[in-house]
Amino acid sequence: MTVKPAYLVDFDGTVTTEDISYELAVQLAGEGYDEIDRVYRNKEITIREWLWRTVKLLPPDREMLLSKSFNWTSIRPGFERFLEHARSQGSPVIVASDGFGFYIEPILEKSGLLDQVTTVYRNDTVLNHEGRLEVKMPHAHSICPVCGNCKAFHVVNLKKQGYPVIYVGDGSNDRYGASWGDHVCAREQLLQYSRKYNFAHSPWDDFYDIINVGTPELQDCSESSLCCPLGRGVKE
Repeated sequence: MTVKPAYLVDFDGTVTTEDISYELAVQLAGEGYDEIDRVYRNKEITIREWLWRTVKLLPPDREMLLSKSFNWTSIRPGFERFLEHARSQGSPVIVASDGFGFYIEPILEKSGLLDQVTTVYRNDTVLNHEGRLEVKMPHAHSICPVCGNCKAFHVVNLKKQGYPVIYVGDGSNDRYGASWGDHVCAREQLLQYSRKYNFAHSPWDDFYDIINVGTPELQDCSESSLCCPLGRGVKE
């Protein structure tokens, strides 16, 4: 029997045309966000630190934040057809996000697509006992300080099950999980990193492009990867 690929798909800026976490920060975090954005863009802090600092500046009103998220959301063309394609060939679709996370299932459910996604791995944004927002990171690496959600671990777990993995993403932090992928469908910053590190990759504009990507061979990426999700984390 021919082995079908598994798809590991980023959410913000990938499934959606907008980065919802970034929009929440820019639109609602206030003037204090400018410095956080500056140090993050200069690579002085990690995405995990960005999340911790930014969430403190957001209004502690999840319902309002979710309403804003709905208003700013547009599902990227072809995603529904892609999910149908994956289901028809027996391929799992795992959505993995390193943003604020709380809006993912509601957005997918509102779009009628949640039940077509195999699994969602994400952070969560909750109100603590003081009535303030904080980010919970149940899928973070126990030692590595970089990512809130270790996407590389999810890729490795799929490969241990025998699936060749097609990684679909757009952001700079996607490079860690992508470095374990057997093929990378890359946009924007991830495309730049895919070229830099010589990942097997193809550029994409919408999910119709992903449908046309053939099944890659299952490979051992332990030497060429950028991190060790079962070890100490990021190598860089």
